[in-house]
This record gives sequence, C-alpha cells and structure tokens, in this order.
Amino acid sequence: MSVSSHLNPEPERRLWIMHGNMRRAVERADLKLGALTAFAAAEAAFIKFALPGLPQAYPALLLLAAVVVAGLVTLSPLMEAQRQLSLLDPRMDKRRAGDCLIYAPDIAKYPQVELVILLDKYLGGGVTATPYYEDIVGQIVVNARIATRKQRFLLAGSVPAVLVQLVLLWRLVRW
Repeated sequence: MSVSSHLNPEPERRLWIMHGNMRRAVERADLKLGALTAFAAAEAAFIKFALPGLPQAYPALLLLAAVVVAGLVTLSPLMEAQRQLSLLDPRMDKRRAGDCLIYAPDIAKYPQVELVILLDKYLGGGVTATPYYEDIVGQIVVNARIATRKQRFLLAGSVPAVLVQLVLLWRLVRW
C-alpha cells in the first residue's frame, strides 16, 4: 500500500460513485440519442407521405436520414471502443488547469495513468494503493470517453433536425 492510503479510508467508494456517474452519463446520452433517432425517422416518414410535394422535402429527407444513420451508429457497440479514437474523442493536449474531474468531457481528455495521479490528489489519497483502484479509474475513463462521443453525436444530430424543423415551420407559416 502507498503512504497516502491512510488519508482516505474509502477511495473505492468514491471511485465507484464516479464510475456510476459516468455510466449514467452514457445511459442518458443513449436515451437522448434514441429519442432523436426515433423522432427523425418518424418525421422523415411524415414528410415522405404527408408532404411529398414540398420543394424542401428532398433536402429535409436527406438531413433526417443522416440523423437516423448517425443515431444508429452511435447506439451501436462500435461507439464503445475502449481505446481513444482520434476523430471522436477530445484531444489530450486540450487539458486545462480548471478541468472538472467529475465531468465526462473533461475526464475524457486524460490518459488513465495521468488520471490516477490526479484522482489520488483530488480524492485525498489512496487511489494508487492497489491496481484494483487503478482499474476502476480505467473504467471511469472509458465511460467518460463513450459518454463524450455520444454527446458529440447528439449535438451533431440535433443541428440538422432543428434545421428541418425550422424549414417545416417556415413552410407552415407561409401556407
């Protein structure tokens, strides 16, 4: 055991709380992505069958199809890769001194080794006492990366869905 392990008698409990928070962030992102994907599919069907003559129908259908595809990809197990994916994860050189160590996008910026050292200081010691605690930190990092990826896809899918809504609203107002 490390010298600092006596400072915090319950690093495991605190780490499991952080892990649970990251898992809930993933589940909330999944729920939101599922809702957005279902909404985009339902709206695409509505546009296809109820408003086929609109000149904006084809671009709207393309945007909604892109949202559905992005939602399906994001909800697939492909998004849950444990290693860092350069196109989907935040860059590791973007860390700041004020990063919040309970916020998934900030945790996702750190490699596991660095986060173990930071959490040892942040939680008052004891995290570096056993490899078991370091494995929990590894799972926290993985879940933070997954949550961050899904949140980015949610944002990317929300923009075209909102654009389609604005076009349809504009069209309904002009009628």
